[in-house]
Amino acid sequence: MANYFDNSHIDGKQLTPQQIADAIRHKKFGVDVREAMAQGLEYCMIQAQKVDTIETEVKNLDERVTKLEVLPDKVADIKRDIGTINKEITKLKNAVFGDGATAVPIDDSNSDIETNRKAKEISIDYGNDKS
Repeated sequence: MANYFDNSHIDGKQLTPQQIADAIRHKKFGVDVREAMAQGLEYCMIQAQKVDTIETEVKNLDERVTKLEVLPDKVADIKRDIGTINKEITKLKNAVFGDGATAVPIDDSNSDIETNRKAKEISIDYGNDKS
């Protein structure tokens, strides 16, 4: 037989989970038992909402981690592309300013001094790229 010895009233107090369990087990009056049960249900709902929130945050975190996991591959691709661009810039600099530049006379009928007026021909050799 259950021992319903607690005849005190809850009177609007917010109970802890342990107090809720004790009230359901030992309150003498139905009104107090019902209040304890209602508070217990409210407590469970609050905890369930927290779990839902955490579950959503974990899912979002998982998606972010998955995106970050592919980042090293993208960085490697970017580094490779930068290397290719730097090689092409080096070829272009060599063609314009280095040994690849060739003097080309400019046809200027107004000038007798053709040796002072030279343009450089740009030649980029793509066929011999060994890198």
